[in-house]
Amino acid sequence: MTQAVLRTSPLSLADAARALAPVLARRACTAEIDRRLSSETMTDLFASRLLQYYVPARFGGLEMDWGAQITVGRYLAHTCGSTSWIGGVVGSHALYIARMSPQAQEDVWGNGPDVLVSTGSVMRNVTVDRKDGGYVLSGRWSFCSGVDHASWVLLRASPEGAHEQSYFLIPKSDLTIDDDWFVSAMSGSGSKSVILKDAFVPDYRILSMSGMMAANPPGAQIHSHYLYAGNFRPFSGSNLMGPILGAAESVLYEFQRLAEDSASGMNPQEVQWQLLFAEAAAEIGAAERLIDNMIEVQTRYGSVGQPLPKLERINLVRDRTFAARLCLNGSSRLMAALDASNVRSDAPIQRMYRDLTGMLQQIGVNWDRNMISCAKATLDFLTEVPELNAD
Repeated sequence: MTQAVLRTSPLSLADAARALAPVLARRACTAEIDRRLSSETMTDLFASRLLQYYVPARFGGLEMDWGAQITVGRYLAHTCGSTSWIGGVVGSHALYIARMSPQAQEDVWGNGPDVLVSTGSVMRNVTVDRKDGGYVLSGRWSFCSGVDHASWVLLRASPEGAHEQSYFLIPKSDLTIDDDWFVSAMSGSGSKSVILKDAFVPDYRILSMSGMMAANPPGAQIHSHYLYAGNFRPFSGSNLMGPILGAAESVLYEFQRLAEDSASGMNPQEVQWQLLFAEAAAEIGAAERLIDNMIEVQTRYGSVGQPLPKLERINLVRDRTFAARLCLNGSSRLMAALDASNVRSDAPIQRMYRDLTGMLQQIGVNWDRNMISCAKATLDFLTEVPELNAD
């Protein structure tokens, strides 16, 4: 199957997300209560092509350049953090599928591009046994965002005798969902656990981590786009920045709306309020610029297949972590200024802030781990962040 690349721009993605804002805002509380997005929201995301940005054109997708997921996550987060997580983080998993074997891609997208692929990040009691033509996989994986709506799940495990983990592509029909997602933030993301029992995975649906990240993965047989065929290491680790930035902006915008509402009790004529608002806006705006620079650096090196120098890798980890902290600082500054009338759990600004704090639990923006590791890497010490250790 072949198809011409559609010249969709990040601006068109932003417009599509904005067009959904009214209906997503109405569904946000329900998604939080239900602990998953509604089928109607998933239908809207697919119909708006907000989950196709990294699906190859060969399979009917948009095949866009790096940064599309940041745009999707950012603008969807203005109304619903959980929806932005599915759009900006889970939607970007298409990149991994496009780097796998052509047969695996055909399994996923053979009937069209509207397919969600979930992943599991924490594993327990996992066994991987060799069997002719593949492996038999059992175990439990947690934090599988959007799994209720996914058709496939990409899980990591270590094959017998291997020195690294591999990605295993599993059809949803092979797994059981454990409805264990009871959380204080990002409830609507539906990040439940999955359980496998003696599921056979053929070799063509398995790819080692090094094979996934290095240039010329199996997907390069049918794709030439740099995101599918080139060195992927420069791009990993930053998908969550769109939802984080958008969630912080949503707190800022909602705070401004409340200030303009005479019934809120705020007085935007006060100099103290103006200083508070300006400082929060500056922090969140600075985070936006750090993220823009991150995308530019990743694209500059990755699009020509060049590995990032060590200093650039350090800067990327440092800057994404610092950008996340700026988003938290700006939002927290505003939340501390609210009166008791906004303490209700169904107040939009409360949900937006809760979701932001949930996003910031991700290890990719963990302040202590990443900042200490960046300092160690600069001084040529061994760090806890693997991509910072290589020269």
